[in-house]
Amino acid sequence: MFWKFTLFETKLLLQNRKSWFIAAFLLAFFVLFFMYYSQDQPEPLDDQKRTETQTSYAVFEHLDLLRHDLPEVAEVYNYHTQIQSLLGMQVWFIGSGHDSEQYIENGLEINQLRLKVHDIGNAGIPNHLIVPKEDILKEDALLHYIKDNELPIEPDSYSTNHYITNALSMFSGLLFLVIVLISGSEMLLYERNHQSVMKGFPLSFIGKVTSKIMIHFVHIYTFLLVGFSLGAIYMLRKFEAGDFSFPILVYKNSNYIAVSTGQYLLYMFLGLALITLLLLSLSILLNMLFKNAFANILIGLGIFILPDIAMAAGLKASFLHPIKFIDMYKVLSGDLATELGNSFIDYWNAMAILGIITIVIISIIYAINKFAYHRVPKNMPLEKAF
Repeated sequence: MFWKFTLFETKLLLQNRKSWFIAAFLLAFFVLFFMYYSQDQPEPLDDQKRTETQTSYAVFEHLDLLRHDLPEVAEVYNYHTQIQSLLGMQVWFIGSGHDSEQYIENGLEINQLRLKVHDIGNAGIPNHLIVPKEDILKEDALLHYIKDNELPIEPDSYSTNHYITNALSMFSGLLFLVIVLISGSEMLLYERNHQSVMKGFPLSFIGKVTSKIMIHFVHIYTFLLVGFSLGAIYMLRKFEAGDFSFPILVYKNSNYIAVSTGQYLLYMFLGLALITLLLLSLSILLNMLFKNAFANILIGLGIFILPDIAMAAGLKASFLHPIKFIDMYKVLSGDLATELGNSFIDYWNAMAILGIITIVIISIIYAINKFAYHRVPKNMPLEKAF
């Protein structure tokens, strides 16, 4: 009976214009994003290093004016002399020198020197020219990964990462939330409003809910994966971007680690899968409580912005932080941990909490249905609550 009901619900889904609109959007989003984004080429690595060298030279001039009067500035000046020299060599190695190994070694040495400068307080360096410690640690994690995996470095090595992370940052969070809420806005209401022939089918309410969540999950996730794959193919051909072995930074245990682009995408899409299940379960619950498709979307959006409202009101409200885990890009990048001032927020902690929330929502659905079922009038024995 379960599979017959699932087949019938699948046919209803395929006949629904809203479902095809969502499918078309998911198929087109990444391709259109990369087409538009082709106008914004990422800055090549050699140009980034030249800019970094010029900034470093400006620091060098500030230190030179103060080093004769202040001993602590003289120490920073000595470190910065080495940094300036190593940056110049990096520009050579990434350009005409074509020596990835030496480029990496120089970069690691620069990071160690900059950390020493941080340890002595960045004396004599203007605040706007100080390289943040977080940026140093990020660069260090990337270089260690490249060194350990013996990856060659070219001026456009990071281009694949640049396009992918920008696309996912745009898609993750609010946009994905709206897509899933729209998809699930009538999961129970459609059958209720149209009094389908399957309403009296000998299948438990939980069986029906499981079937509906499964169908909508497969629908959303299939078109999401196909859409991203089409976008990735377009990107690789259009921009001649590199392979998926180059690293992307992921926030973990109050630190940053580098993982391959392929591993990053695995983390991202596993996270989106769990978020999809959570939001579809939430849609079922909202359908049961409010019996209105628009309420499903509006209340879902309202819940998502609760942490922002609390922050604007000056409330810490850390118990609301899990709501923002829906933005998986910010979880992976560490931006959410920084934004909320909560170092606990990393990928695996977020996944565990999202999983627990999903189980809690499903338990509430089961409990409400059981309670409503026992309240059915005796003269209407076949009338279910939902």
